[in-house]
Amino acid sequence: MRPLPCLALAGLLLMSCAPAKQAGPAGGTPPARLAVTEYQAPPGSLFVATNGDDSAQGGETTPLRTLGEAVRRAPQGTTIVLREGTYRETVGLVGKKLTIQPYPRERVWLKGSRVISRWSASGNAWRHTDWDPPLCRTCYLPEIIDPAHPLAGLPDMVFVDGRPLRQVGERSAVTAGTFHVDVKRKELLIGDNPRGRLVEAAEFPWLLQFDGPEAAHSAIRGIGIAHYGSNQEYGQRGAMVVVNAPSVTLENNTFAASASTGAAVFQPDGTVKGNHFVDNGLVGLMANRADRLRLTGNTFARNNNEHFALSGEAIGAAGAKITRSKHPYVADNAFVDNFATGWWCDLGCTDAVVIRNLARGNAVNGIYYEVSARAIIASNTVVGNRARGIKISSSDRVRLHHNTMVGNAVALGIYNDPRSPSSDPYSEQLGLSWITSRTELVSNFFIGPNPFVESADHKPRPKPPAPFVSVSDGNAYLWQEGKGPLATWSLGRGEIVTINSLAHLQTTGHDRHSLQAPPAPDPFRDPGKGDYRLREKAPGYRAGRPLARDIAEVLGLAPNEHPDVGMLTGPRS
Repeated sequence: MRPLPCLALAGLLLMSCAPAKQAGPAGGTPPARLAVTEYQAPPGSLFVATNGDDSAQGGETTPLRTLGEAVRRAPQGTTIVLREGTYRETVGLVGKKLTIQPYPRERVWLKGSRVISRWSASGNAWRHTDWDPPLCRTCYLPEIIDPAHPLAGLPDMVFVDGRPLRQVGERSAVTAGTFHVDVKRKELLIGDNPRGRLVEAAEFPWLLQFDGPEAAHSAIRGIGIAHYGSNQEYGQRGAMVVVNAPSVTLENNTFAASASTGAAVFQPDGTVKGNHFVDNGLVGLMANRADRLRLTGNTFARNNNEHFALSGEAIGAAGAKITRSKHPYVADNAFVDNFATGWWCDLGCTDAVVIRNLARGNAVNGIYYEVSARAIIASNTVVGNRARGIKISSSDRVRLHHNTMVGNAVALGIYNDPRSPSSDPYSEQLGLSWITSRTELVSNFFIGPNPFVESADHKPRPKPPAPFVSVSDGNAYLWQEGKGPLATWSLGRGEIVTINSLAHLQTTGHDRHSLQAPPAPDPFRDPGKGDYRLREKAPGYRAGRPLARDIAEVLGLAPNEHPDVGMLTGPRS
């Protein structure tokens, strides 16, 4: 497993990104890295330990054995402190305010898997009998299944020494690195010799759901959560952790290797800060009706590892996907190497602020704002995404300022799609148009394959009269003229023209202060360390348009008459 970037965050007393300690056979090999934290236990905390007893008092020297018993006993407002180790359980609905955290400087994993130790040889495979976990094998949406990966929707998972095996549909197909669940015979078969190995198999569909107003202001922090056989439903069991209460905090956790979704937020005023969402089957984080969600300082890596279809409406593959939410704030996150879009806001997002994020190496788009309205997308670094760096579709009043887009298949895609807001009652009630217009492109830095800007209008006639872009200026386009078009550009009423040079683009009334130059060999300060700020004298250095006051404010910068083109500041520590 590749190391992940570590983000030190304000308010955390201590955080280390050393690999987790290898546990013994009862605990298992942690599937991902887990921070060390030092959250102090307030008076009245309940304690849980792997050698505890659920009939004990729950004090520091008399700990309980399970989180579930601690949740059952805890009065409103209690902090539950887990001692080092791995706990394999499901808790269910939590209808009261609780904080769940590890003991200072200790690592805790909550897993939905069971250690399987009883095996018998069966031809070229090994068989475990009486395997009938309470997982739903029909709770998935057929429309998001890629025919090339027909078993993606099944919740079964098996790990050998922490490495996932691939599920196959027939007993005869089991070979090294694969497994099969024979539901009729209640048998689990694996192709790897389990002797002397740690074999873990998913047994529970989810960990817990904070539910209802009494659970408001709950928190999970500093915990590793993995191996739950979650499905693709909204609500219960649709994620390893479901937040259906307002003002809940998820902080400095690792959500890894779920069958579907790491965590889901379905209520307003949530805080998701400093977490790692890695190797989840469908999506790292899902949110819906999550007004004022603050998504800051997280890492989303290698999600959609079950290879669900790379499209979808309310549910779709992504590092993080938000729908039907007002004022989401998305800052200082890393969306890297997801087999999907990195960050995606869809179906009626409004007034989003998306700043200082890294979107790199995603299989589809780095940043995607779809059938929504009003957003500031500024000072993001968008590198090497295999479809579009940033995609705007059927969304009006999106302001793209000071983004750096490097080496994406298409740097920026601006589109209309044929859908109407009447298909989504939430968007229709808000009066959203689902028509792209009044897009701003200011002081963005483009380098890499062309076209840099791609426009397409797929709405049925009559075509919207306004052009997609209302303001475009102060941008830097680094490419060799004559190697292909600079852009395809919407002029309104469905008319799209091919732009072959900056001079041609300027005839549309745009980009009077923009620049065109051949690709510079080394324009950035230290891209190997993620620093894509411009070097002195690089094309675009001090060549941006005067920094708008509201853009400066959301970036935490002073207004500047001569800023660089492209990203101005990266993720904050």
